[in-house]
Formats: sequence, structure tokens, C-alpha cells
Amino acid sequence: MSKVINKAHYAQSIVGKKISSVRSLTKLEMDELMWFESVNPTCVIEFTDNTFALVMADPEGNGTGFLDIGSY
Repeated sequence: MSKVINKAHYAQSIVGKKISSVRSLTKLEMDELMWFESVNPTCVIEFTDNTFALVMADPEGNGTGFLDIGSY
């Protein structure tokens, strides 16, 4: 498992939410985030309460990232 971020865990806010969709960002969304040179695919996880989680390179939004999915 990768290094754990030691904060009041920011991801706790998505615990218990229901996912409505997982999709790639559109070209327009990528442009609005100024990710013009990003070639990595990234995704947005949308929840039923109109909130979302966006996979980014870092908290500052410096580009696209990678969602690591695994099992225990």
C-alpha cells in the first residue's frame, strides 16, 4: 500500500456516499482546469448528492493523476 496522508483524513467526507457515475473528463473540462498538456487520462467520480471526486496529480490541481484501485 502506498504512503498514507496523515491529516484529519480529507476523504472521510465521501464515506457512505453512493456513486452515480464514473467517467472521463471531457476536453472542455480539461481545458477549464488548464490541463492543456496533460496526456494522462483522469476521471471524475460523481455521487448522487451532486458532489464529486476528481483524480488530480496533487491538491493544487497541477495536472491529471492516477487512481490506484486494489484489494486487501
